[in-house]
Amino acid sequence: MTDGTTYTINVAVSDVAGNSATDTGDTFVYDKTAPTSTTAVLAVGGDGNGNNGDAVTMTLDPSETVATPTCTFTSDGDAMAGTVTYSTSNPDSHIASITVANGDSDGTVAFSCTYSDLAGNAIGTAITSASSGSVTIDNTHPSISSVAASWGAYLNAAEDNSDGTITVITSGAADGQTVTITGMGVTDTCSVSSNTCTATIAAADLQGLTDGTTYTITVNVDDAAGNSATPDTGDTFIYDKTNPSISNVVADWGAYLNAVEDNSDGTITVTTVGVADGLTVTVTGMGVTDTCSVSTNSCTATIAAADLQGLTDGTT
Repeated sequence: MTDGTTYTINVAVSDVAGNSATDTGDTFVYDKTAPTSTTAVLAVGGDGNGNNGDAVTMTLDPSETVATPTCTFTSDGDAMAGTVTYSTSNPDSHIASITVANGDSDGTVAFSCTYSDLAGNAIGTAITSASSGSVTIDNTHPSISSVAASWGAYLNAAEDNSDGTITVITSGAADGQTVTITGMGVTDTCSVSSNTCTATIAAADLQGLTDGTTYTITVNVDDAAGNSATPDTGDTFIYDKTNPSISNVVADWGAYLNAVEDNSDGTITVTTVGVADGLTVTVTGMGVTDTCSVSTNSCTATIAAADLQGLTDGTT
């Protein structure tokens, strides 16, 4: 028989009485030629390299009509975790697709595809080389190593009169990538250069914050492949624009310091309002400077006996 030819099967039979029957309705094609690959195009959705969630596709154009192909995909030599799905497009292209998983290895995507024609002839050699296109997987996420606000752990009534800045240090974010800063009721951005960038926070936005509130600075960045860093939410500050006050000052010697009292160290106890623990109270006016550290809005400064004895008799 001749390859590629359609044959008609003719069947005839007669019974013992001499009645005959014929059938000429059955045909078949003699096909012994294996299909070949015309084109094989490898591509990935999204921008840049492939990363988690992107679809890698292999579009196959065989030399003749074929059944659904069988394809496998690897990245850096390791099998990709997703399930391969198949679709068709006119006239007879077959598309094998696999979605990149976050755990897929970084590196070059390779593939192997086979198919058979409708007669069952298999392609002679698996297709392992693309006629066009290449895909590299980049599942390495950038990171944020430091977030520093110019005003520190507290933003006060003087600092909010000027624009503030937040400086972000990244790792694995290419130059030009955008860092996004939220958490203060507005969104500010800066552009990465050498893994750092500084965003400006407008004074009007700082003044719009609520006095006495703790704010969490949230920072995000993606790399060029679309991999997102884990958002940085570890930096907080308190907006405090209310001035502290001193409600009481008591010297342990009272309204007069006498010749007996100045033989010992004296104390001055200060009561404050709105002063955080650990802040320093400064006591002056006697020719020396003494200090104490606030705890629960109170502190006591010790005045050395020698300093008391150094005062001028009769002086207020």
